[in-house]
Amino acid sequence: MLATLDRAGVPYRGTRVAVQGLGTMGGATARFLARAGLTVVAVADVTGTLANPARLDVGALLAERDAHGTVDRSALRPGDRELPGDAWLSSDAEVLFPAAVSYAIDTADQGRIGARWIVEAASMPVLPEAERLLAARGVTVLPDVVVDSGTNARWWTLFGDIGPDAEEAFTHTRRSVRALVELVPARAETDGTTPRAAAHAIATEHVNVIAERFGRYR
Repeated sequence: MLATLDRAGVPYRGTRVAVQGLGTMGGATARFLARAGLTVVAVADVTGTLANPARLDVGALLAERDAHGTVDRSALRPGDRELPGDAWLSSDAEVLFPAAVSYAIDTADQGRIGARWIVEAASMPVLPEAERLLAARGVTVLPDVVVDSGTNARWWTLFGDIGPDAEEAFTHTRRSVRALVELVPARAETDGTTPRAAAHAIATEHVNVIAERFGRYR
C-alpha cells in the first residue's frame, strides 16, 4: 500500500484506513500501517466494528485481542465507538483493507464504499461483479494475488534466493513486493484495464520463465 501511495503522491500522514479483521493478517496490517504513520480509523472483528475518526490506538487494541482476533471492549478509549460489523465498509477512509474472509464485498456492499483504494489482504474478498462496479466508479482494487505475494517469501529461502536470515528476508520481500506493486498499476494504465487483469497478463507472460526454472506440473 505504501508503494501505491508513493506512486499517487499521497502522504502517509493524514491517510485514513479501515481494516476488516484483527487476526494474523489484519492485525499485522493494522500495526504496520499505524507505524508507517497512516491513521487507522476503523477495525472490525467478529463482534463488530470499532471506530474513532481521530485515530484508534492500534497497539492497545491488539494487546487486548484473544486468539481469534476479538478485542476486549474494555480496551476502548473515550472517543472510540462500537458499530455494526459491516460498518467498516462505509468508513470515512481513503483505503479499505478486507483482511478477514473471502467474498466480503458484493454488489450491494460496493455502493457503500467511498474509499479510493481497496487492498485485498484476504483471499478473494471482492466479488468480480462488485469489482467491475467499483472500477467504473474509480475505486481501485489491488488484488490479493499481488498484495499477498509477500506471504510466500519462504519459497525464496527454500530455493536459495536468500539465506535463512530475518533481516535479509524482510529486505528482499520489501524490495520485491514494492517492485511488483509499482509494476501492476503501471501495466493497468498502459492496457486501460484493472490491476487484477494486469497482474494476470504479467503472470501469463512470465509463465514460461517460471516453468523453465521450476518445471511444469501435470
